[in-house]
Amino acid sequence: MKLILYTLFVLSTVILTTRAQPMTPPTPPSLNDWKQQLEEWIPRQYKRSVQGIFDNINRPGTAKGCIVAADSKKQPDYYYNWIRDAAITMQVVVTMYERATDPKEIDRLETIIKEYIAFNHKLQHTPNYNGNFYTDGLGAAHFLVNGDAYPGAWCIENDGPALRALAIIKFTYAYLAKGGNISYIRDHVFGPTNNTLTRADLDYIARVWPNENCGPWEELYGIHFFDQYLQRTALLRGVKLAEKLGYNNIAKHYQRAAENITQVLPSYIAKDFGIVWESVNTTHDTNHETFLDTSTILAILHGYNHDDVFAPTNEYVIGTANMLRLVFQDIYPVNMRKEEDEGTLFGRFPDDIYDGYTSNVPGNPWILCTLGMAQYYYELAAEWLKHEKIVIGKWSKDFFRHLRVMPPPPPPPQSSISTTITGKAICSYVSALLEEGDRVLNAIRKHTVPSGMFTEEIDRYTGFEQGAINLTWSYDAFVTAVWSREDVHKLFSKYCEPPSPPLPSMPGPGGLSSP
Repeated sequence: MKLILYTLFVLSTVILTTRAQPMTPPTPPSLNDWKQQLEEWIPRQYKRSVQGIFDNINRPGTAKGCIVAADSKKQPDYYYNWIRDAAITMQVVVTMYERATDPKEIDRLETIIKEYIAFNHKLQHTPNYNGNFYTDGLGAAHFLVNGDAYPGAWCIENDGPALRALAIIKFTYAYLAKGGNISYIRDHVFGPTNNTLTRADLDYIARVWPNENCGPWEELYGIHFFDQYLQRTALLRGVKLAEKLGYNNIAKHYQRAAENITQVLPSYIAKDFGIVWESVNTTHDTNHETFLDTSTILAILHGYNHDDVFAPTNEYVIGTANMLRLVFQDIYPVNMRKEEDEGTLFGRFPDDIYDGYTSNVPGNPWILCTLGMAQYYYELAAEWLKHEKIVIGKWSKDFFRHLRVMPPPPPPPQSSISTTITGKAICSYVSALLEEGDRVLNAIRKHTVPSGMFTEEIDRYTGFEQGAINLTWSYDAFVTAVWSREDVHKLFSKYCEPPSPPLPSMPGPGGLSSP
């Protein structure tokens, strides 16, 4: 029975379609050392990615505070303010604000964030297809760039309010630490009534978290790990903020809701396969036969609360990452012919049938998913270093075998018992995982156009970029992956051997999951 899951994956490789030629070919293989090329490319692409993010904030003709998902108005039309994508972008901007020291830069970023807060408060009170402020209107997926409601029907999505709350709670602490006026927070972010941005989001989450809705890819209606994991973290951080502001009864309300979510999260574990499901209590369809999805890893990057609930080191999380690698390296022809210096390109889920332009055709690797997996490797390595311990269990053994640092198994009859590695012995594992992350980054480098422009996807056959151009989330994912990479190399330098070559310092701290 355990072969069923993998068999389903392999079946998806038999469909072949004729592909249109994309605009620019990927970077050809170089005769130079790939690691040196990667180190030279990262600062250039980082600068281009930051530019790509801010180019899509307050674009000409859009309302102040609007963040467009992509500079793409047709084939496909992504020129809207998606709540989820904008919130992920705002997490990046808030992180930059948090670390900024130059007064002019602080003022610039603070203005952008406050415009975002004002714009999103307006969106919360804009009736839409899903309802209004008092019903399910906060679950609207996206709005027009002038702040008006999207005129057509759209599936309700409840991850956006959680991601938005996480971004603005983080801003609140940074703003107050920089001497900001607490009255602004009470009036606009979290006040005694729910007519403030983050209070409204958290009240909404506490009410709707058990409800079915569309997941992050807007295709599967049901109950999703991505949503509930982020909702739990948003509520728990809302508890601390409410207590800080003196709203203890509200804090207790959020705490109860978060505890209820904590109780249901184990239901996403597929113990027979050693992975975390994308969804539960959801009807299978032909596009989601496996419920294996990169969004489970992305949820942990965006929402890990540092409380050991589905930590990056969790055996089932590692098992999920490993299964994703195995599947995607087999179903994408572009991965089958990759060179030794390239890691796997990752897609959304194995049976994806959206190619960036149309549906009902085989899907592709996604830039943001691939960068998310690279970031996960860096975050996992960082957790090992912070705890000075690695535990290799039943479902993570194959992951370590891929890293080629698998220790000898325990003698019988203890072959099923986990292996624990401590002290300096972890350094070889960390080093191997850092190289794996770098190979994944290098795969993106080799498939990125010379200008550094990121699209949504990479053609599964040709390796050319395709889909929405200048996708904001793709740029976000690169920036946060680089931050995580820099942070883990600093930890490695302190605990193990100094990394070589030295890494350039990028503005901002590590991963998005930091509180």
